[in-house]
This record gives sequence, C-alpha cells and structure tokens, in this order.
Amino acid sequence: SQPKQESNDEYMSHFVEEIRLVLDDSTSNEFIYSQYYWEGEDEYLVSLNTITKSVDKYSLRNGSLSKRIRFPIGGPEGISSVMQGFTYASPDSIFVFIKGSIRGSIAFDEDGKFIKRLTPSIDKSAHFGLINHVSTSGNPTRLFKNQIHFMQYPLFDVYDPSNINENYPLSLEYDLVKDEVSYDSLITYPESYRDKIWPVYDLVFSREFISDSVYLISWPLLDSLIWVDKKNQQIKKIPAKSSFFSAKQTPLISAPSQEEENEMVLGQYRYRQILFDPYRKLYYRLVMHPLTQTQNKTFIPNIEEQKFSILVLDENFKFLKETIFPSNMYSPFNIFIGKKGIILMKNNYFDENVNEDELVLHIFNLEKWKSTIYI
Repeated sequence: SQPKQESNDEYMSHFVEEIRLVLDDSTSNEFIYSQYYWEGEDEYLVSLNTITKSVDKYSLRNGSLSKRIRFPIGGPEGISSVMQGFTYASPDSIFVFIKGSIRGSIAFDEDGKFIKRLTPSIDKSAHFGLINHVSTSGNPTRLFKNQIHFMQYPLFDVYDPSNINENYPLSLEYDLVKDEVSYDSLITYPESYRDKIWPVYDLVFSREFISDSVYLISWPLLDSLIWVDKKNQQIKKIPAKSSFFSAKQTPLISAPSQEEENEMVLGQYRYRQILFDPYRKLYYRLVMHPLTQTQNKTFIPNIEEQKFSILVLDENFKFLKETIFPSNMYSPFNIFIGKKGIILMKNNYFDENVNEDELVLHIFNLEKWKSTIYI
C-alpha cells in the first residue's frame, strides 16, 4: 500500500500550537529576513529589522520581544549600504550583510558591540566585483567554525543559454580568520538545466545544510534532490518526487516576456524550499500548486495566492506523505523547523484578516504516525 496525499483540510490534524509575536510600531510583519535559533530550552525567531536598524529576538515561549540588538550605522564600524540578510550564529557572533557584496558587512555581539568588518579583497574581473549573495530562509547563510557559507544568484544574462553551465559556482565561503572569499566549484547548475533558456524563477534553488560539508539542494524543475558531499567531492541525485506531478523540463526557444514567464511559473507545479528536521529526522520539500487564472499576475506577490503541499520523507528519503496547505494563508518563503515541528508564518499578502500589530505563527507536526491515509 502506498501513502497518499492528504485532502485539503487534513493539514489541521497536524496542528500543534499557535504563537503570537507582539510587534511594535517600528516593526513590519513581513519578516523578510528571519531565522530560528535555540539556546537550551528556549526557542527564538530572530529577525533583521531594517526600520530600527536592529536584530530582533522574539521568544517562542510567550511571543514577546526578548531583545532588540541595535547595530552601528555609518562610520568606521557601521553598516553604510543597503542591507541584504543576516546570520545570528550565537550571542557572540551576529552578522549583517550588505547587498551585492561580502565586503562592508559587519559582525557584532548581542550587546551591539562591534567585533569586525568583513573586508575581503574584491575580484573586479567578475561583474565589477559584485557578489549577489542570497541570505534568505530558503537559502540561509550559515557559520561553521570560521567559515560563513553563502549561496549566490547570477548577475549575468540568464537568457543566454551558454551562461547556464557547469563552471559558474553557486556557493561561496568567507573565511573569518583569513578575511578571504573562496568559491565552491562543486555546486553549479544541474546537467539538465545547462545550455538552455529557462524562466528566471526556475533558476532559484534552495539549499539546506545537513552538516558543514553536506548539503541538499532543491531545484524547481527536478523531481530529485541534489545531495552534495563537499568533503568527499561527491554529488548524487535522490528521488524526492511529489505525488501531484512529474517535473517537466521544457526549455524556452527564446527569452520570454515577463508576462510569459509569470504565467509559466504561476500556472504550473514547482518545487521550492528543502528543509531537514533534526528533531524528527525528516526531510520536507515544498511544492507550489498552479493557479487556475494567471493573467496579469506576477510571481511576487501572486505566489502567495498558490496553495502548496509539503512532501515528507523519512531519514532514508522514503516517501511518507504529502500534506496540502491552503492558499492565501501562510508565507511560502519563511518556513522553519523548531522543537515541536514545522513553523509557518501566517502573514500571507492576500490574507485580509492579518493584524499588523502581531505575527501569528502556526506549528505543525508532520510525523508519519499522524493521519497518514493508505489506499
């Protein structure tokens, strides 16, 4: 017997808890840059607040703002450019990154005390020295020992098929001790993507860390996940197919118009984020479901109108179930793993009932023994 996908209201049978984060007037409920962090028994949602120029730490126990860590702006120790993500590695190691560069980003501690500025030399030969690093929850930037691990999006013409090749490195590391950036040639575009034209949103991958040298990558148009073992310089494909569709790889003949691109991506199934749950030894893969009407719609914000399912795999990547979550309710961008389960943000752009004075989080336990239907 095969586990089957669940019906549309089945997701609430996995519901564990609702947490309401209390927001002040200087805090947007979008939480674009945010991450989960735990210390001992305490769990936090940490967010980069670009209005107050601070890193805000919210307790998941009671939803209160437990600490607002203001960092310097301007001057020799401050951020003096547009911010693009952050990493809260520990109370002693917090990083705020600037857009388009590693150089100029800063490290500070939980008291807001400046530790260092990241000043690697810039390679002007490539894209004027710009690095389009990501630092979002789908592609988190993580610190392991002295290395900060980044992913980068391209700055070249993505509609030139010769640019989609095996030579462009999609990941890089910054060494805190050497103050140097190095590129990882192991992570590049998958074979079936190369030398072809794709909608730009189909080039947006998600990386999850299993350890400091083992990663999982989810590509929108690949049924398989890519397992990368950096230490042993090995890559393998792991089947992780949705029960709703088989990924069709139909490259474009020429560069699409924005309208065509949006229709293709919103009107078809796509894989998105990949997550590892260390507490339950499970893998989760996000699957976006097509909109029936895509005319005059754009990827942002209309991706939030799509319902999505979460594909659940055990520690050996065996398919357990696929749970559907409704449209217009949760953010498909910010999904985290906590001690009690998978954490979804209830701040969907199309939800008219969202209260801007709070951010509601819903926690779900998607373990296999809960409500799996067999046929």
